[in-house]
Amino acid sequence: MSMPKGNIRLNRPQDVRRLLARVINELIQEEPSSIDRARVIATLSNSIIKAMEVGELDERIKEIEKQLGGLDESKR
Repeated sequence: MSMPKGNIRLNRPQDVRRLLARVINELIQEEPSSIDRARVIATLSNSIIKAMEVGELDERIKEIEKQLGGLDESKR
């Protein structure tokens, strides 16, 4: 695998999704294919789906909080 070495910051769900996508792409490129690699790819794919869901929820919550913050200010 030719992933860059060093610390990778994983502060947001989007960061995790991006890292997992890189790993999956590297695994797909390797030859020959194997059942074990396919299992790893499936597991990582499920993790990406979760990271995407969490990222979407995080964005929706931030938008709701922003809208609610605007409501609080209008009451003053």
